[in-house]
Amino acid sequence: MAEEGQVIRGINWQETFPFLNIFRAFRIAVHPSKLLFGLILLLLLCLGGSVLDSIWPYRSCALPGEIAMSAVYRQENRDLADWRTQMLNADDAEYAQRLLAANVPAGVTRDQAMDAAPERAHLKELQDSIKTHYFHDRMATLDTAYENAQKLAHSAHDASPGPEADKRLKEDLDAARDRHDSGVREAYAQAAGELNELSACKYTGLWSALFDYEVNQVTNTVRAAIEGHWLNGGVLHDVVNFAVAGPLWLVRYHTVYFVLYGIWFLSVWSIFGGAIARVAAVHVARDEKVSVRQALNFAVGKFLSFSSAPVIPMVIVVIAGLLVAIGAAIGYIPYLGPIVIGAFWGVALLAGCVMTFVLLGTLAGFNLMYPTIAVEGSDSFDAISRSFSYVYARPWRMLFYSAVALVYGAVCYLFVHMFLWVMLMLTHHAASAGLGLAHADSMQPLMSVMWPGPSQTGQLTYTLDTLPLNWGQKVGAALIWVWVYLVVAVLGAFAISFYFSANTIIYALMRYEVDATELDDVYIEIIEERFAEGPAEGSGEPAAPAPETAGNGPAADAPAENPPAGETPAGDATAKPDP
Repeated sequence: MAEEGQVIRGINWQETFPFLNIFRAFRIAVHPSKLLFGLILLLLLCLGGSVLDSIWPYRSCALPGEIAMSAVYRQENRDLADWRTQMLNADDAEYAQRLLAANVPAGVTRDQAMDAAPERAHLKELQDSIKTHYFHDRMATLDTAYENAQKLAHSAHDASPGPEADKRLKEDLDAARDRHDSGVREAYAQAAGELNELSACKYTGLWSALFDYEVNQVTNTVRAAIEGHWLNGGVLHDVVNFAVAGPLWLVRYHTVYFVLYGIWFLSVWSIFGGAIARVAAVHVARDEKVSVRQALNFAVGKFLSFSSAPVIPMVIVVIAGLLVAIGAAIGYIPYLGPIVIGAFWGVALLAGCVMTFVLLGTLAGFNLMYPTIAVEGSDSFDAISRSFSYVYARPWRMLFYSAVALVYGAVCYLFVHMFLWVMLMLTHHAASAGLGLAHADSMQPLMSVMWPGPSQTGQLTYTLDTLPLNWGQKVGAALIWVWVYLVVAVLGAFAISFYFSANTIIYALMRYEVDATELDDVYIEIIEERFAEGPAEGSGEPAAPAPETAGNGPAADAPAENPPAGETPAGDATAKPDP
């Protein structure tokens, strides 16, 4: 009897190649609730940083290029404070020279200018002097020249009227108008340039400088990942700068600011980041949606776990380092101290091994901590334990999954960026066509002044120039700015949502590899009211027995309040959350 052949009717590619699950991250990340949480998170971080910048001492603000310079000075083992002092003195001298050149305030002396420079006093008067020069004196000169040109053209026409004279009159009037408009545009451009230079004399807030630096590193990372540049100034360099250079600059040179903003960042990140992680966890495991209220309730209930998970390892490293430092202080004891240090040097090396183990585990497993709490419904210690064990058990698998998610995330980021760029570009062209005949005081098209639109290079942000606008146009331009930047913030919200979605998938894959736990295993909270309520009348179902009270012993079938990690609670574990 001939053997019957087997026909392969289909292949489950995600089971055959589990890493393909990572490509679900885009569809999961663009879910509205995750984007909403990401947008709120981003706006709150910006709000907190802006408030802190507004109250921070002016002389402690960030100097231009300070973060990049701090990395150079750290490599050369030099003190950045010397560089800051030199820059501050040079900028003060330049600002004092501006006050003297503009004679602001009237009769100012060099000593008075140098005294006013550190706090950038009389900045408003300097700005007003520039506006007076360009928008009063120079405009009056241009208007006078235009009126004289008109009178001269009409006089020439009246002296010899005729068809040719009419034609020449029109040409002369048009040329005079063009010279006037060109002079106005040039005056506004020069005034804007000088005002921008004057604004640059004010130092940037610490949060603003850090935010701009981190955004640049994200952009560079995306570009390098797409181009395939992983080393020698590529992806690895940009990721290290993002995760280390910026925060380390703030920790080392602006410690108090780092602590204050760090508390705010950790609080906002724990609540809304935890909510995104929870929505992503249920979405990844069951392809179900968790409501905004349920996600926020979960995040608030697990706030201590979310906020302490990344902090506890750092506390361990600091404590171990302090113990070594305290032990090394014994070396101050003459003769005996160095001998004791040498005898117990093995203990110091053991502490260094602990610090290295914890630090590497934290850096490599940080991205798994929030997904652990969101998927398992556990605490910070379980998050630390699982993230460390998964990383050290399958380091190359973790590196491979992270690399795939990074490249795929870069492609998705560029796609969303392109979508928003096209949307803004089409909107700008359509609005410009409808407002094409209106002009600002600078003789530029009004729409282009109120909103220049996205640049041809793909930049979505812009600087609002209100100089040529009247008060109504300024209000309209400010409202346009708010709407445009909300759209731009969606790009950041997507990046945050993708980060949690992709890392939740990676956590599920690593858990499957190490613990052989299925990808669809997720902790589902049971709503207590469902057990307290009896069946609906006429349903024919018996009422569920109430759990025994304290004193009679625990109910045999009562659902566990805190089930073990990786298991759903007993009872109706398949209950879907409210939509």
